[in-house]
Amino acid sequence: MPENDPQNVAFHWSTHFIRSLFEEDIRHVVISPGSRSTALTLAFSAHPGFETFVNIDERSAGFQALGLAKASGKPAVLVCTSGTAAANYYPAVIEAAQSGVPLIVLTADRPPHLRGTGASQTIDQVKLYGDYPVFFHEVGEPKLNEKNLKRLQLSAKQAVQRSISNSGVAHLNFSFSKPFEPTSDFLKQIEDENKKLADRPSAKYDLNIAPTELDETFWSDIISAEKPLIIVGPSFPNTDSSFIADLAKRINAPILAEPGSNIPTSKNNIQGFDGFLKNVANIEKLEADLILRFNQQPVSKALNNYLETCTEALQISFMHPHHWADGSLSSDKQIHLSSPLHIPEVTGSADKKWLKSWKSAEKKFTGHRKDLLTSSSPITDGFVFSEITKHLPKKSFTMLSNSFPVRDMSLFGEFDGKEIFVNRGAAGIDGITSTAIGLSQSLDKPGCLMIGDIAFLHDTNGVLLADQVSKSLVIVVLNNGGGTIFRILPVHNIKSKYSAFFETPQKTKIAALCRAHNVHHELISKPKQIIPTFKELIKQNGVYVIECMTDADKSMKQRHALWNFNLNDSS
Repeated sequence: MPENDPQNVAFHWSTHFIRSLFEEDIRHVVISPGSRSTALTLAFSAHPGFETFVNIDERSAGFQALGLAKASGKPAVLVCTSGTAAANYYPAVIEAAQSGVPLIVLTADRPPHLRGTGASQTIDQVKLYGDYPVFFHEVGEPKLNEKNLKRLQLSAKQAVQRSISNSGVAHLNFSFSKPFEPTSDFLKQIEDENKKLADRPSAKYDLNIAPTELDETFWSDIISAEKPLIIVGPSFPNTDSSFIADLAKRINAPILAEPGSNIPTSKNNIQGFDGFLKNVANIEKLEADLILRFNQQPVSKALNNYLETCTEALQISFMHPHHWADGSLSSDKQIHLSSPLHIPEVTGSADKKWLKSWKSAEKKFTGHRKDLLTSSSPITDGFVFSEITKHLPKKSFTMLSNSFPVRDMSLFGEFDGKEIFVNRGAAGIDGITSTAIGLSQSLDKPGCLMIGDIAFLHDTNGVLLADQVSKSLVIVVLNNGGGTIFRILPVHNIKSKYSAFFETPQKTKIAALCRAHNVHHELISKPKQIIPTFKELIKQNGVYVIECMTDADKSMKQRHALWNFNLNDSS
């Protein structure tokens, strides 16, 4: 039989595995070229049910898969060869593990008899990612007997189900000995078989278990609050937070929703809180007696300081079942929420002036911000955020880089009701562009990435994926001459060391880099150029880079003017 031909064994073994993945409704696969992973790569390429993407840089590939999974809510698969290729997935594995994104990592490996012998491209890959994965399996070398095939197929099901139910990474390590490549006839036979199998229905998962109900004591605490407040951090994949708007309406609570929380527009939503809560003088009149927290730990320093300041308030943190989210160590009660909260017929006792006081603060702050953000040159980071977010298409998504962009969206942007994604698990600047491209490929709609110059240069290999993007993806690079996020830290005062070791301004010509990648580039140096350019490019398919030359000093001055804004001083 051809499957027992030694040349076909590795490929046939891999085919059984990937067919099981397909039956579990897995569709997206990111492959990095390599020899040891040949059998897995050919097995995926031979199955028409998978959408495969090729990425030559494993670090970029890891974040591309992260974006695919973040958007779809289903695990994306990574495939690489042995050695340091697998190690380059580590940053994305950490981000996925800490932000609850399901991923399946398939690493090819040398057979056990070569490990520890000095054999080329051989490292210790057993539990390579430590305790970050929710599932690890050492697959072993291919054996086509019934017992081993059943275990192989089970490992695929386990990887999918554990990565979904535990919201994290599944790692399977495959050992292969040569030969890796099947005969041409057997490859064609498997391709023909796969065409028929691709039409079969696959498994579907209801990720929302029965609605979570809480007892009368809990609801008694909720409805008795006179100053209730809801804080929503960035969301986890497969979480339904639509009930929060109804909860806020029932108890008349303001909602402070960060970018990435993806909360629907509501009259209870408050904008500008990252600005006016930065000033301690504003907190006294806005101090809550009940704080309900949802999703990940807030990004905003102002919000985290607010949580630490409101020591008299009862703070209840609704957490993902597998992810603790109380970095401020301020919550009094922690509730694991595995599904939407069931809200009974209750009416809160909130002071009628409570929500109005937050709305008044919002109005005063946004008015002050509008006066501050003039269209005069030089351009500031805040002005770019203010202008771009006003013109994001309704059916589009936005990806925010870490450092200042994720904070500037809260401070300057108009993001209420917009679909926003962030990498806040480990909050690194690596892989941001690759993540955005993965999001674009999965969501299949126009998108915008807001990113600083250092983060953009950190993931230039992500730009190699531009020709894989079918919809419009506009990358707005805020080039303010380095990592200006460090200017908010005390090290900024050590002038003799600061620039060279922290802000690190670069001399790279981003326009030349884009030309090298065949990506369209527009340089913006005047305020009036921003909107016409953005509106034109967001309508065209493909990847486009808009480089906005912004003034770091003026940008920081505007941030401080908003952080220091005193509600009592405004009319």
